[in-house]
This record gives sequence, structure tokens and C-alpha cells, in this order.
Amino acid sequence: MKQPIELRRLRDFGQIINDSFTFLRENFKPLFKALFIICGFFILVSTVTTVFTYMNISTVININLNSYDAQSRPLEYFATALVGAFILLLTQAFIHLVTLCYISVYLQKNNTTPTLAEVWGYFRFYFFRVLGSGILIFFMLVIATMLCVIPGIYMIPVSYLIIPIIVIENSSFSYAFNKSFRLIKNNWWLVFGVIFIMSLIVGVAGSIVSIPITLITVGSKFLTLKSFSLPLIIIFSVLKNIILLAYVLPGIAVCLCYFNLAEEKDGTGLLDRIGKLGTANDDQTNLPAEEF
Repeated sequence: MKQPIELRRLRDFGQIINDSFTFLRENFKPLFKALFIICGFFILVSTVTTVFTYMNISTVININLNSYDAQSRPLEYFATALVGAFILLLTQAFIHLVTLCYISVYLQKNNTTPTLAEVWGYFRFYFFRVLGSGILIFFMLVIATMLCVIPGIYMIPVSYLIIPIIVIENSSFSYAFNKSFRLIKNNWWLVFGVIFIMSLIVGVAGSIVSIPITLITVGSKFLTLKSFSLPLIIIFSVLKNIILLAYVLPGIAVCLCYFNLAEEKDGTGLLDRIGKLGTANDDQTNLPAEEF
């Protein structure tokens, strides 16, 4: 029987990437069940706003420039786009939080699959704390970027570790902020590289749907697609927002970065295993069978 992934252990760059996909594959059904149930409403709302955004773009493109209402149309378009961007950002944040809650419960249950009720309980418990922390992180990144671009770039990997520390260690923002700086020391490139690769994968997956829907929206003026443009926009909008679930991958990868750095700096996983030796709760059945 294949053993579950041990979260608290040292990993190099390649192992973090590979184990992120392995963890996703081994927990695909229960994790995505939690994602669809908890985040499903926001994915639906995001889909609706995406359809309206692309329909407004199509309307603007197809309007005769001589009769173009310079007041109402731009306001309508930008209002829809702004609401859509906010809903999209909120949906991504919820997907990220559900992923962290799932991993936290998985760790607490000694690498056992969490139930939906357990993930939902963690989600409710950390929701407002993570929401407030996210707002603080946003302003922190904005201020760092305004002061100088380089501090803003440096803060990106630091900010990615703050929320996992809050959820997994049940800590405050200030504790997570300080620990994130401590963990990132001498490991900035590792965390940045993992974030870059995973974001690139998610971006490519999103562009697979974004490019066709953009071509359909723009090309409806020049091609005979007017009768099919709305159904096609709806179909690709649904696919575009379902692919948002791919943001689970960066969430898993960042958690594995955290476990790797915590093990390197503090040896938390080793200390935990030592503490379990010789105790009644030490489950030896999880060990591979000896061969003679």
C-alpha cells in the first residue's frame, strides 16, 4: 500500500514541484469536493460577471463609432470589469484558503484525508483572520512597491508564507510576519522559483481558455459568429472560471515550501517524530513491512 506524503520534511526545488502534483493527485476527489462546495457560489458569480464583461467588450467593439455614447458605455464597461476583477480576486483567495485548511487538517490527522465538515470548520474559523491579514499584505506590497520596486519584489515570497503560517500554526499576523522573514532568509530564490513556476503553469492553463474567448469576442464583428457568440462566450466563461481551481497548485506548493523551511530552521517534523517514539499513539502500522 502506497504511503501518504509526509508533509514535514526537507525537500529541494524539484521535490517541492513533484510532491505538489503528487499531493494533488492523491487528494484530488476530497480536495475538489471541498473546493466546489465551499467556493462553488463564488465560481458561479465569477462566471456570470465574466460573461457580462466579455459581452460589454463585444458591444463596445460592434458599436458604430459615430453613434458611440462616450459617457454611458465606458462607465458600464469599467464598472462591470471592476466588479468582475474583485469577484475573481475573492474567488482565488477562497480557493487558496480552502487548500490551506485542507492541508492543515490533513496534517493534524496524521496524513489522513479530512472530511468536508472539518475543512469547513477550519475555513469558518480562519476566514476573518485571513481576510484581515490579506488586506494588510496587499497594502504592505503596495507601499513596498511605491517606495522602490526591488523591496516590493522581495516581499512577494515573504507575503506568500504569511497566510500558511497563520492557518497551520494558528498564529497571529505579527507572529507569522516575523517568522516568514526568518524562514525566507537564505531561501528567497527557492520560494520565488516555486511561486514563479506554479504561477506560470496556472497562467498557461488560464490562457488556453482566455485566448479563444477573447478571439470570439473581438472576431464577432468581422466573422459570422453573431448567432453563436453568446453561447460560446458562456461556455468558455464557465471553463475559464473552473480553471481557477488550478490555483490549488500554488497553494500546495507554498505549503510544502513552508514545511521544508520550517524543517530546515526548526526541525519541527523531526522533533514531532521523536516525541511520538515509544508512545501508545505511535502508529507502527503506517511503516512499510520489513523485508528479509
